[in-house]
Amino acid sequence: MKTLPKVFISEPIAPVGIEMLKEKAQIVLAPDTTKRTALELVRDAEAAILRATTVFDREVIEHGPHLKAIVRTGVGVDNVDLKSAAERGIFVCNTPGTNDETVAEHVLALILAFAKQIIPMDKAVRSQRWEERFSIRQMDVKSKLLGIIGYGKIGKATAALSHFLGMHVTVYDPFIEKIGENVSFTDDLEMLFRQSDFVSLHCPSTPITHRFIGKRYLGLMKKTAYLINASRGDLINDRDLIEALEQDAIAGVALDVFQKEPLCADSPFLNFKNVILSPHVAGSTKESNERIAIAAVQAVIDTLAGREPRNICNLEYFPDQLKKTPEHE
Repeated sequence: MKTLPKVFISEPIAPVGIEMLKEKAQIVLAPDTTKRTALELVRDAEAAILRATTVFDREVIEHGPHLKAIVRTGVGVDNVDLKSAAERGIFVCNTPGTNDETVAEHVLALILAFAKQIIPMDKAVRSQRWEERFSIRQMDVKSKLLGIIGYGKIGKATAALSHFLGMHVTVYDPFIEKIGENVSFTDDLEMLFRQSDFVSLHCPSTPITHRFIGKRYLGLMKKTAYLINASRGDLINDRDLIEALEQDAIAGVALDVFQKEPLCADSPFLNFKNVILSPHVAGSTKESNERIAIAAVQAVIDTLAGREPRNICNLEYFPDQLKKTPEHE
């Protein structure tokens, strides 16, 4: 009997994905997301399915001599060394389009939570401070300006949902064609920060975007404006953001992603009443997790069957001789 290939899974995926792999592979589910565990379990694996917190750098990839595919659930692949994988003929894939609206809904929920002061009002009732109903800290979102930085699929989905709430949307993205319904585009990022009532980040993690939101842009925001990051934790300079919060320079911030995850117990962000935190779940719902699992597992199945998978992210790094082989064409 032929031995089934081993598939390393860094964190649990939806059961539908596990069912797809049954009778096609041996599933190796990591007990934790540490590098030490990845180094140990990847040795015999022919494919790996990763979430955000498991890093596959050059060292880990070198410890997986049989790897043919590394699949990232979601869009971002910044936790995988794309070049090292390509040098070894390993496909790195992601699962775009599986949670665009899911993330957009989460962003809109955060906008509404700030606008309607949902969390403070809940606490007021629980603390018998009924007089808070007269504070009038709430506001309408209709006609407010949402500044979106990054206009990929999630940025577009966020803009579309915002439009139905009657919000105005201004987009900054120097890498896309300026076409879109019900949005305006700007090449002036400083203006976006000055004018927006809400700023939502939808950028990939790159050397250009690394901690680019700092004193310069935070200092331009209105004191009544809110910042929302459900994209990548390293887009923001945490020290500068904490300083802005301490000085009441902005109205508040919502963070679903962090520079280091999980967020440490002594993080200053835990001490601010005008900060909303969620544990990197903007793209995770029952429905989206099923779509993500299906797409990720299908990429593994295709690769192990000798077919080219969808959504390869590192093909540009492949040596020319690999690109010309039939299975890589």
